[in-house]
Amino acid sequence: MIQKILQKIVLTFYFLFFILVLIYGNFIRGPYLYQRPTVYLLFYAMLLSIIFLGVFYLLKKLTFLEDPRFFIPLLAVTAFVPRYIWIRLIKTVPVVDFLRFHNYAVALLQGDYDSYLEIRRVFPHLSGYPLILSYVYRIFGDTVMVGKWFNLIASVTSTIILYLLAREAFGDVAGRMAGLLFALYPADIMYIPLLASEHIFLLLFLLSLYLFLRYTKRNLQGWGLLKFIVIGLVMAVAHIVRPVSSLLFPPMLAYLLFFQRKDKSLKVFLLEKGRIMILILLGFGITLGGLNLAYKDRVQVPLGKTGSGFNMYVGTDPERNGMWNPTAWEIIEEYNHDFEKVHKEAQKRAIERIKKDPTAFIELAEKKFAIQWGTDDYAYYWSMLELYPETDFSLWMRENRESVNVFAQSYYMAFIILATIGAWIVMRQREYPLGTGLFAMIVLIFGAAHVLIEVQSRYHHPVAPFFILTAVMALTYITGTSDKIGKGEV
Repeated sequence: MIQKILQKIVLTFYFLFFILVLIYGNFIRGPYLYQRPTVYLLFYAMLLSIIFLGVFYLLKKLTFLEDPRFFIPLLAVTAFVPRYIWIRLIKTVPVVDFLRFHNYAVALLQGDYDSYLEIRRVFPHLSGYPLILSYVYRIFGDTVMVGKWFNLIASVTSTIILYLLAREAFGDVAGRMAGLLFALYPADIMYIPLLASEHIFLLLFLLSLYLFLRYTKRNLQGWGLLKFIVIGLVMAVAHIVRPVSSLLFPPMLAYLLFFQRKDKSLKVFLLEKGRIMILILLGFGITLGGLNLAYKDRVQVPLGKTGSGFNMYVGTDPERNGMWNPTAWEIIEEYNHDFEKVHKEAQKRAIERIKKDPTAFIELAEKKFAIQWGTDDYAYYWSMLELYPETDFSLWMRENRESVNVFAQSYYMAFIILATIGAWIVMRQREYPLGTGLFAMIVLIFGAAHVLIEVQSRYHHPVAPFFILTAVMALTYITGTSDKIGKGEV
């Protein structure tokens, strides 16, 4: 009974989340940002969602695509081509954080381990991605273009993993559709030239979830249980790139306890699920500890260590709508880049803001939700911010900026519409497709975190694949293929 109640609560909030994204994307932030009426935005989003439905039907009919040995190479090419064209024709120059990542990776390669040490003392997690990038540079050369190629390969690999994840959860056709939607996802294509941590993080994030879903489906025994340690290993590497990887632990535990069949005695059930989590945590802890031991002298700060205080301080600033602003940096200078003091004082001031005016905080949370989840404009903005040299293609993109952004937004909203339908459908089901509860909790925990911390529309990039997963699940119900989905949950 408790399981049923908790499942309904999670799926109800998941449905409400998508309703809010639709409202803010099409009625509030979207019309303001794109200077287009709501009817215009909704029409194109609905038109694309109908096209997605038609493509899904087509994928059902093309039985020769069922063989992964044929479809995976085809999917890889589909993902590769537009991203390759974009990095060849859009000459993005790294700036701000993206330039800092590149410079630090080069410094590591050259043995300059003190680079950016003041910043990294406050934000130790900034060391993980450049450390990985430095090894790529060591092999292929320390140029920005090498970093872009690394992004491209990571994105193509993420596309394949998303296909496998959706296939594991919702069946073969859904897997193909999820892979195809992400392969042609405008935001991911346009984000490729940025030396951002999201690309490799998303690969590792999706891989850990794919392994988790795959292994928990099977009744692993004996030495097979050690596979759960591999999940922890992948999560630890993801954690040093972006510490939000650790947000996976609560959804994983809740999924095991409340979204899987309890066909054994309570004691056996709890022991079984507890053993799984312990093995994952063991793999995570050993890997993170080993990485810190191996790289302590090189990076000089604890890999993966993070503090939420400063992020809360930025995220609760009503004057900047919870977004990054240069004045927030003053608290770092005030406490001389001391990690403990900066984050402790920043958190204290953030909490004081909330207590002082709770109503204003709720209004701020509403504005932040619209910024974080309502629009998909970040990829074009950052990709086109600084170009050298300009090309005919980049000039054309600038001239048609509004149309490009509206198309990208319509694509995003198309799978949001389908995801809303999917959340509504499963909320009313007695049995749920495998993984639905897990995906819902991941989205909701990210959503809850950004109520407090800094927002930018690009921060929803690692969560977008879960919108796609929910959208393709909806398509399986709409097209009558849901009977082929495994019901691993109660």
